[in-house]
Amino acid sequence: MFEMDPNYISLEAWQHVSTFVTYIWLFVLSMVIFAANMLIGHNAIPSLIKSQHIPSSLNKARVPFYGVSIVAFVAAVIFVLLAFQGARAAIKLIYPEFWI
Repeated sequence: MFEMDPNYISLEAWQHVSTFVTYIWLFVLSMVIFAANMLIGHNAIPSLIKSQHIPSSLNKARVPFYGVSIVAFVAAVIFVLLAFQGARAAIKLIYPEFWI
């Protein structure tokens, strides 16, 4: 039958695991940046303008927040793809034959 005995976890596998963890943290950081900028640009600024706590001329400040959020979202997608690539490589080194 097929067995799923893990191999010895080598230095190369640990490097792939380290890559995975690094990219997951960068993914989380970029998602926080994305969410914060969307919250400010899409919710806080229009609400403060409508309640007249800030002048309506600050409505132009929404565009940079949207730009940063788009860049952060694209970075998050790239980081999660790179993270899963590192995880896949680590799993292949640890479990050379698996049915997952």
